[in-house]
Amino acid sequence: MLATPAPSAALRIRPVHTTERDAFIAMALCAWRDAYVGLLPQAEIDDAPAMMARAWDKRQAAFRVALADGVIAGFYSLGEAGHATDANYLWHLYVDPMLQRRGIGRALNAAALDEVASRGATAAWLDVHAANGKARAFYRALGWRDAGPDPDDPDLVRMDIALEPKQ
Repeated sequence: MLATPAPSAALRIRPVHTTERDAFIAMALCAWRDAYVGLLPQAEIDDAPAMMARAWDKRQAAFRVALADGVIAGFYSLGEAGHATDANYLWHLYVDPMLQRRGIGRALNAAALDEVASRGATAAWLDVHAANGKARAFYRALGWRDAGPDPDDPDLVRMDIALEPKQ
């Protein structure tokens, strides 16, 4: 297995700014298409720009971006902190495909899990498309485990990971 290069010293993770909407959506769309073209029906692929705009409108405050040398290189978002079942849910984690395998995804995962642990959670969970082997391998390499099919969507697999709470 090849070693993953460490993220550059210039990598920084922070909340996205409202002024970064266009850059965020462009990167998110590129990363989402990289993950799902060939896995999802063409109608969903065609709707991706509108879907990303809706996600921004609904979840912008939850997005945390990784900046690599000042450019949005990836992002994550979590479920609502006060929501009993979604407080420890990793909703999104995407990296610009041109910047993958540089430690950015690992850094985003670590930041997301740190944020979940700071909420007092002892575990985090996510769901991933069952056919998305690349994502599933990424999460497994970081310690996540398959937890079975998503009860609400048979195309998804749930994954979870134990955490040490930080309260």
